[in-house]
Amino acid sequence: MFLRHFQIFFLAIAVLTPHNFAEVFPAKKPLPLHSVIEDKNFYLLSLFQTNTEISNVLASDKALEQLNSMRQQRLKLALQTCHQNSDCLLRPLTWADEDIQSVSIALTRIYQSNPDVRKIIDRELQESGAYVLYQQRGGQDLLVSAWVLCAHGLNDVLAVYGEGSRPRYPKIDSISFDTHSADFLERVTSLTEQISAVTDKLFFEPSLTAALQLLALNHRDEAGRFEPMQEKINKAALRSISSTHWDRYAFSVIVVPGEGPEDPNVALAEVGRKRTALAAEAYHAGKAPFILVSGGYVHPSQTHFAEAIEMKKALLRDYHVPEEAILVDPHARHTTTNMRNAVREIYRYGMPMNKPALVVSDPSQITYIQSQSLAERCRKELGYVPYKIVARPSNTSLIFLPSIESLQQNPMDPLDP
Repeated sequence: MFLRHFQIFFLAIAVLTPHNFAEVFPAKKPLPLHSVIEDKNFYLLSLFQTNTEISNVLASDKALEQLNSMRQQRLKLALQTCHQNSDCLLRPLTWADEDIQSVSIALTRIYQSNPDVRKIIDRELQESGAYVLYQQRGGQDLLVSAWVLCAHGLNDVLAVYGEGSRPRYPKIDSISFDTHSADFLERVTSLTEQISAVTDKLFFEPSLTAALQLLALNHRDEAGRFEPMQEKINKAALRSISSTHWDRYAFSVIVVPGEGPEDPNVALAEVGRKRTALAAEAYHAGKAPFILVSGGYVHPSQTHFAEAIEMKKALLRDYHVPEEAILVDPHARHTTTNMRNAVREIYRYGMPMNKPALVVSDPSQITYIQSQSLAERCRKELGYVPYKIVARPSNTSLIFLPSIESLQQNPMDPLDP
């Protein structure tokens, strides 16, 4: 089992020289979502599946075929020998370091030898921005780094939602089952039997199927709710963005981090309501053309209320902010991702990245966002800091500039990757 605190790393293969390729900036539009949870967590694997040319090459590669066959044999053996033990059943679906490296070598060889695959990988991975942290490494190493990240993300989902391992935030992210119960064992056995019965799969698909099914089994579809947002909850605001005269405003957007109540019957915490009022005041003062409310289904665990959705309702009902001025991020689960997800919307929705944004909240959270403590937490959990603090004009507000690194996918947090 791999450690929860996975540090993103680069796997170098010294005997091969990476190809040079023209730098492509990530698309300033939301990524197309075919299978939402998969696409948002494992964009590379979705590309492998949906691009026929790549999937055909992967399916016919002898090294990958041999590795896949060996892993399938391990799964069949586990089904025969792992009685009353879900951990044992799922172990063949996790990725050991040596298997991850074997795939990395095969992908590098394919990238080097197949110009058509190389062209697709260079274009699609660069344009997606899903692995923006790796884009300066060159196409070959971008591909390998993205694969390594996906493999560890798959392992993490299997460990937390299949084996009951402790997640980084157990209070809100833990498994929904008693892993020792007969009911859970029966479900895992059925799942692994179904996966084992299908032999015509790409090398990663058994693990991917297991991970996605375990998330669904645990009702952990938070990352997919309200998607595609540009066609649903953010549609009205998006129509206004293209006609906005940005030079009329000091800030591009007013960001409001959510605050979830611990009472499952309370839709919006009082602290969240006060933050919403601060945002409405700044909006009506003309500081920015949009408010972006951020917060998902967080507190208490598996709550029926999303912080951002409830704040939007309050803005519409109580503070007379028009819907076309309200952007919603209904996925963030922490202050780190409040900031990251806000930046993602700024970039993907075509708002100016060189214009400062304003975040408003209560004084204690504003102090925290400004602190080195949060910056270090971002580096630890995300691998980067998604913002640059510019100034603190009041005890309830901060001015910041967004960082494009925020586009990086993080399958180590599958509920909001």
